[in-house]
Amino acid sequence: MLLGRNVVGGAISVITREPEFEPGGAIRVGYGNYSSKFISGHWTGPITDTLATRLSVQYRDRDGYNEDILHGRDLDDLKSAQFRGQLLWESDQSDARARLVFDYMNDESNGFHSVGLDDPNLPGQGPWSATRALIDSVREGGLDLREGLPEHPTYKGDLDPTSQGLEREAFGVTLGIDVPVANNNATLSSITGYRDGEAHNIYSQTGLGPDSPFGVASPLTFEFPVNEKEAIVQFSQELRLTSSLGDSPFDWIAGVYFQHDDVKKYDKFWVENLLGLPTLNGESHWDNKANTTSYAAFGQVGYTFNDMFRIVGGLRYSHDKKEGTVTGTAVETGDKFNPDDPVAATPLAATFLEGESFTADYDDSWSELTPQITAEITPTEDLFLYLTYSRGYKGGGFEDDPANAIAAQTSYDPETVNNFEAGAKWDFFDGRARLNLAGFFMEYKDLQVTQTDDGCLCNITDNAADAEILGFEGEFQLQATENLFLFGAVTVLDTEYLEFIDSNGLDASGNKLQRTPEYQYNIGAELTLDAGQWRDALTARVTYAHQGELFWSPENIQKEEAYGLLNANLTLSPPDQPWGVSVWGRNLTDEFHRVNLIPFLGDEMSRLGAPRTYGVELSYQF
Repeated sequence: MLLGRNVVGGAISVITREPEFEPGGAIRVGYGNYSSKFISGHWTGPITDTLATRLSVQYRDRDGYNEDILHGRDLDDLKSAQFRGQLLWESDQSDARARLVFDYMNDESNGFHSVGLDDPNLPGQGPWSATRALIDSVREGGLDLREGLPEHPTYKGDLDPTSQGLEREAFGVTLGIDVPVANNNATLSSITGYRDGEAHNIYSQTGLGPDSPFGVASPLTFEFPVNEKEAIVQFSQELRLTSSLGDSPFDWIAGVYFQHDDVKKYDKFWVENLLGLPTLNGESHWDNKANTTSYAAFGQVGYTFNDMFRIVGGLRYSHDKKEGTVTGTAVETGDKFNPDDPVAATPLAATFLEGESFTADYDDSWSELTPQITAEITPTEDLFLYLTYSRGYKGGGFEDDPANAIAAQTSYDPETVNNFEAGAKWDFFDGRARLNLAGFFMEYKDLQVTQTDDGCLCNITDNAADAEILGFEGEFQLQATENLFLFGAVTVLDTEYLEFIDSNGLDASGNKLQRTPEYQYNIGAELTLDAGQWRDALTARVTYAHQGELFWSPENIQKEEAYGLLNANLTLSPPDQPWGVSVWGRNLTDEFHRVNLIPFLGDEMSRLGAPRTYGVELSYQF
C-alpha cells in the first residue's frame, strides 16, 4: 500500500548498497558458452570524514541463443553495460544524511527469435509452421527450431531494409535526504528522482515471411514486423515523515507523492503477403505524445499492545491523469507482390486509404482509496503469525496503436484487487529450521488483460469484469548438518475469470487466468566441504525449479506443458583469502521451454527459453 502506484499483486523492492566509510571493493570476471563474457566490480570508501562514495560497473556480452539464417545474424544475443555512482553524506552533529545516486544503462541486441509452431488444437492450419516444414524438406540438414528467417522491412522512402534489433539507453539521478525533526522524535525524508530513457525495438512477429530464399512458402504466409521507438522523461518527488519514538507503543508514517511522465512513442507496422489479402500489406504509422500526472497521499499507524500483539493500519489516496494526442497514418498500401492494392495495413484498414490519417486528443483520470490493515501475533520468540487485508490499484490507460479516433479516445478502466492473507513464520530445531506459510485470496475487479487480436494483428487491453485467485505459498529451510543446507518453496494457485467477455465478444468466463501456472516449486541443497588444507572452502549448490501447466490466453486453448530447470554451481573460496573461483551451469538438461506465446491463425508464435548455459567466474576482493 505504501510502496506506490500500480502495486496490485505485490512488489519487489530493490535496495542498492550504500557507500561505506571503510575502503574496499571487489571485481568479478566470467566466461561461458555462447562466447559469454562478464565483468563487474565496485569500489567504496571515504572522501572526507563525512562524505563517502561508491562506484559500481557491470558489463555483459554474449552471442545469441538463436540464429537469423536469412541475414547471417545471431538473435537473442546481448551486449549490456551499467554504471552507478553514489555519494553519501552523514552529519557528524546529528542523524541527518543525504545520498546522491547517478545510474546509466545501455543494452543492445539483434532482437528476439520468433518461431511459428503448429498449434495442436488446429493441426496443419498454420501458414508459418507449414512454411518451416517446406523449408525443412528442401534445405540440407533441415531447419532447427532455433533458426529463423525474419525479413527486414523496407519502409517508404528508405533505400535499405531496416535491420531487426533492440537498443535501450537510460540514465537517472536520485537525491534522498533524511533530517531528524521534532526533537529527534521523527525523521523527514525527501526523495527526488529524475529519469530519461530511450528505446528502439524492431522485431518480426512471425519469424519468417513469403520471401524465402529456398523458393518455398505456404500461400497464406505473411510477414509482419513491428517497429517501436519510445522516449520518456520522468520526474518524481516524495516527502515522508516517519516516527522514531523509542519506547512508545505507537509508530507511524505519513507522506505525499508526485510523479510526472512525458512520453513520446512512434509505432510502425509493415506487412507483405503473396496473395494480396486485404489489410495484410502496406505500411502504417502512429505518432503518440502523452503525459501522465500522478499524485498520492498516504499514512500508516501501528500500535504495539504487548510483546505478543501488534496492529498496523494505513490508507493511500491515489490519483492518475493521462492525456495526449495520437495520429494514425496509412502511409502506403500494397507491397512488392501486390503493388496496386488500395487498402491500408491493419488495423487502419477498415477506414483509411493510402495517405489518409486521423488525429485524436484523449484524456481521462482515475482516483482510488486503498486501505490496509494487518494484525501481527508473536506467541513465542520463534513463531510469528499475521492476518492482513489490503486493496490494490492499477491505473487505467489507452491503446498505443488505435484503429481510429473513437478507439484512440476510449480508455480501459483501472484494475483493483482485494487481498486477504494469513501466514506464519516459524523457527524451530534450535533455529536450524525455518518454515514460512501463507494462504491468500485475491478478488479482482476490472482485471486488465492484454492479448494479440487476430483481426487487427495488434495488442488490445480489455477489462475482465471479475477474477479470483486462491493460493498457498510455503517456504522451508533446514541446516541439516554443519555442512548441509536444504531449502525449498512451493506455490499452488486456483484462478478463475468470473466474468469476462472481451472486445471481440469472446466469453472467457469460468476459464483460468492467462500466463498463471497452476503450481510452482523449487528445491535445492548446498553442501560445504573442505578442500585440502582449506576448511569449508568448497561449496556445491544444486537447485531444481519446476513450473506447472499454464494457459497462454484467456481462451484456455494454447498451453505450456509443465517443465523443470536444473541449475548448479561449484565454488572454491578459501578462508582468509581474497580470491574465489566458481563453475556454474543453468538448464543443465537443456529443457525446451517457451517464455512467450501468441496464438496466431493456427500457429503458436513462440519465443524460446534459454538453452543449456555454463561458464566459469573468478572473483577478487580488496
